Amino acid sequence: MRRRLSVTLLAIAVLVLAGCANIPEESTPHAVRDEQQIVPEAAERPPTPNLNAFDLVREFVKRSGNPEAASMYLTDKAKEQWPADSKPYVIHDTFSTVPMSNDDQKQSGEDQGGVESGRVVVVLRVTQIGTLGQDNAFIPRIGNPEFRVGVVRENGQWRIDAPPEHVYVPYSYFKTSYRAVTVYYFDPDLRITVPDQRYVPAAPAAGLPARVIKVLLSGPSDSIRRSVVSPLEGVGARTNVVPDADGTLVVDLNPLGDKSEEQREKIAAQIVLSLQTVTSSRLRIKGDNVDLIQGHGDWRLSDIKQYDTATKPGPDQQGLLVSGGRLRMLQDGKAAPGPAGEGAYDVVSAAQSIDGEQLAVVTQVDGRLRLRVGRYGEALQEVALDATTMSRPTWRVSTGDDQDAGEVWTVEDGNVVRVVRAGDETWRSVEVNASALNENFGSITELRLSRDGTRAAIVTSRGWVVLAAVVRDKDSVSLALPRTLSPTMIVNAVGVDWLNQHTLVVATRQPQMPVINLSLDGLTIDHYDPNNLQLPVRAITAAPDREVVVTDSAAVSVVSGLGQVWHRLQNGQGPSSIPFYPG
Repeated sequence: MRRRLSVTLLAIAVLVLAGCANIPEESTPHAVRDEQQIVPEAAERPPTPNLNAFDLVREFVKRSGNPEAASMYLTDKAKEQWPADSKPYVIHDTFSTVPMSNDDQKQSGEDQGGVESGRVVVVLRVTQIGTLGQDNAFIPRIGNPEFRVGVVRENGQWRIDAPPEHVYVPYSYFKTSYRAVTVYYFDPDLRITVPDQRYVPAAPAAGLPARVIKVLLSGPSDSIRRSVVSPLEGVGARTNVVPDADGTLVVDLNPLGDKSEEQREKIAAQIVLSLQTVTSSRLRIKGDNVDLIQGHGDWRLSDIKQYDTATKPGPDQQGLLVSGGRLRMLQDGKAAPGPAGEGAYDVVSAAQSIDGEQLAVVTQVDGRLRLRVGRYGEALQEVALDATTMSRPTWRVSTGDDQDAGEVWTVEDGNVVRVVRAGDETWRSVEVNASALNENFGSITELRLSRDGTRAAIVTSRGWVVLAAVVRDKDSVSLALPRTLSPTMIVNAVGVDWLNQHTLVVATRQPQMPVINLSLDGLTIDHYDPNNLQLPVRAITAAPDREVVVTDSAAVSVVSGLGQVWHRLQNGQGPSSIPFYPG
């Protein structure tokens, strides 16, 4: 059975406090309803009558995703103070509202008050998960803040006169108040579309396309701003995004100036892909009040090129594995062609380029690790790397349609290096600047480049999953802006790979969630049914339109999707096998 977990469900332990009626000594935290049952709160609905001060604050927090609704819980003075339109902090669904302790009252000099005095100080305790940045992207930010919320009697009802300093929204209510949308940019070579998840207010629904276009035109989110490019840079909206008389949604841009037809095709792709989940209408894309491309007025998804083809292994690339020091075919366990499969090298791990043409293998020689690179099925050149530890290699996507992949990464003795093809067809290693991944993250145990080349998914010695941007400057490459994904939930990761451009798969040594899907912002987790697995899981691989493959303590197993049953491969692939798909 598929079970969907938010990052909130297994996060930091929640304060659970007993409660009683009226003005209680403390009040019990309430978990919100299942997110499938929650409907967006109507802004017109006033606070529930006759709530005590503690339940009023709780209801206010639940409705804080809708500023207009939340403002009805505030006194007129408080409405001026509360930052209603600021980006929200997302908190655990369960939180508590309790009275100030006597010690806190003495320390602060603030009187708790009570029913008789007409004023109560409610202590709001939350478990913070993250926040929306100014770029509308989710930023993980764990914490347990506590706030003193002042509540007064006003016309026979309790109202808040001293609200929290920020907007705090429980996760399930955040999911109904905000819509996750994906906008698209391009890799630095302008060949591959790159997804960028953001969150925009869900209501009113009719305005969703306009809000998505506004986010798209604002540029990439901070986390990948230096890793991608946008043909829309410098372009704005000439008019509002509104339906035409025939129902076609009109997106009119300016200034387009002398942009080429190829650039305009990419702009059309950005807009069509970004709007595909928020409207089913045809799109009429204009530039400077004329058709974006002459003779092409209306656009649908089928009208744009497939800019993500290079991220998907071909149908003949069914996966490989390393077992017993040799390279083998994943499905039947037979030896792969060439010296790597014939036993000429003592292979420890390996990686195949996305097009299947290139191979990199880590070999063991006299107790040391070496890297060999070359064409799949042929003899491989030894690179000038010699280490005691070396991570499984990972290939950068080819930079041209007719070019072989020319760059493979690994981590040797803690240093991130990329091995690049030189002009004389030899390979040389160049260190990657990974200083942003300081000692607080732990050492890198696994690194997988995204198949669009713009991000790196990393497992560290602390058992964390970290996502970093791949930044290519003129003379150097660096890993920048690392973010730990769900650090309170994923604490013992052992492997990671890219299911697609949007989603990671992670193997952990945590029995309750040995294999999971993870969104790139860490906010959403789905986990696979662990039945039929012999824990612990040791390795994992995935690719678009392929089964997820893991090695557990008994064998290699595959699963076609969430909620499906794991099936063991029956061709002798044992518990020491390391499976991998191209990439």
